Amino acid sequence: MPIDMPALAVAFLLSVAMVEALRRLAPALGLVDQPTARKVHRGLVPVSGGLAMFLVYSTMLAGWASHASWAIAEAGWLIAALCLLVGVGVLDDRYDLRPWTKLLAQALVALALCYGWAEEDGGPMLATFGAVFAMPDWFVLPLTLLFVMGCINAFNMADGLDGLAGGMAAVALAGIAIVAMLLEHHFVLQASLLLLAVVFGFLVFNMRSPWRRRASVFMGDAGSMMLGCVIAGLILSLSSASAGEVAPPSAELFAALLWLVAIPIVDTLSLMVRRPLAGRSPMAADRSHLHHLLIDRGYSPMGAVLLLVALAALLGGIGLVGALADMPAGIMIAGLLGPIGAHATFVRAGFARRARKEPQSFDASPEVAE
Repeated sequence: MPIDMPALAVAFLLSVAMVEALRRLAPALGLVDQPTARKVHRGLVPVSGGLAMFLVYSTMLAGWASHASWAIAEAGWLIAALCLLVGVGVLDDRYDLRPWTKLLAQALVALALCYGWAEEDGGPMLATFGAVFAMPDWFVLPLTLLFVMGCINAFNMADGLDGLAGGMAAVALAGIAIVAMLLEHHFVLQASLLLLAVVFGFLVFNMRSPWRRRASVFMGDAGSMMLGCVIAGLILSLSSASAGEVAPPSAELFAALLWLVAIPIVDTLSLMVRRPLAGRSPMAADRSHLHHLLIDRGYSPMGAVLLLVALAALLGGIGLVGALADMPAGIMIAGLLGPIGAHATFVRAGFARRARKEPQSFDASPEVAE
């Protein structure tokens, strides 16, 4: 299956140009992140990266679909859903919306994708997700919504250090593209590679390096929610099958693809359990994320990001091997108990270490980056 390298190069360059343009306009638009007790960075940082990525990605995807008539419906539904999600994300970056407002928008977006894609002949069918595990019809939609919303929030919560959410999204998108190429799923291949190129353009400004001491722009909720939504949709598209294009719905493939997003999802599920047990809202912001605990262990922000992205690539590689080997779904799911156990052990040790050093509540501890 040929890959349109010129289109990917254009997507990357447009992403760089759009991020730079909106970065300069962000203060006038009110899209800036101010330092707080929980967010420690120098000065006002533009939070327009997500909007820039969306504008380039939607334009490139629509342009590609216009030359592939069979993909117009799929691309149209995805772009329409992202319009709502990114719009709410931009409002949240500007006005700090209530968490439940964002959750409602996420549910509507997931619902739109499920019904929109399912009704198109030959298109990706998220609503067939339940068929992968032969679940009753009444359980199909809630489970699909839960997975999409879970991925959206997982990448949203992973956006806590410069380059972290973008780096882990790049790993997931690269893995999805590899599987899509092997299965000859043209829409998922093009959709994942275009977004990968756009993310790389954003990381030019957001990833720390010897030439950039700190991020000059953040992606904000608009960007992180968009990444989680697209990744969740593409995973379900591959595992739920597109009529006449890939194999029948595969529980084995879905279980293997879960490894591509294991780190952000496991960390988010852990937070959703630990926060209520501590008497706080599951959506309350704090410093109990995995990347915060790595900072407490003495890692630099760049070191923590590189470690987590490397671990994401390692787990994603395991998932790809499982997909290629057609490993049973039960084995792949059970294998995730390893990362879950390692995460729980590290978190428990991290809180014990923090309690010895800082008797006060960890909520008061500052972040060191985005």
